[in-house]
Amino acid sequence: MARIDLNYLGACGIYCEKCDIRVAGETGDSQAQERIANWIVENCDVECKPEQIHCCGCWGPVDQHWSDDCKVRLCAAGKGVRLCVDCGEYPACETLESFYRGGDYESARNTLRRIREIGLDAWVVEVESQPVD
Repeated sequence: MARIDLNYLGACGIYCEKCDIRVAGETGDSQAQERIANWIVENCDVECKPEQIHCCGCWGPVDQHWSDDCKVRLCAAGKGVRLCVDCGEYPACETLESFYRGGDYESARNTLRRIREIGLDAWVVEVESQPVD
């Protein structure tokens, strides 16, 4: 894997560098933006237009964040932590668990578990040493 950019590591454990929303928005892939927006409309019972599919990650400009009202990001920022594992309520946080139940976030959950086990610096070394897909 390429070098980890911690600006793309969300509080919840999502590594946004490969996030479909971020990639589709950054590359201007209109077909992917449309596919993602349609999925959101069908599965989340909210209105979403393809042009809304863009994001700079949790720690980028809030006005360019996919979900500027993300409860996990807001909670972490309010508690002064960058990652949920740095919070005293982790792993029993209902805000985080509610988020995980809302989608396919097992890899994000596993990322935080691993960071908790070995620490952030060791996690970065571990991930960077993995072969590129």
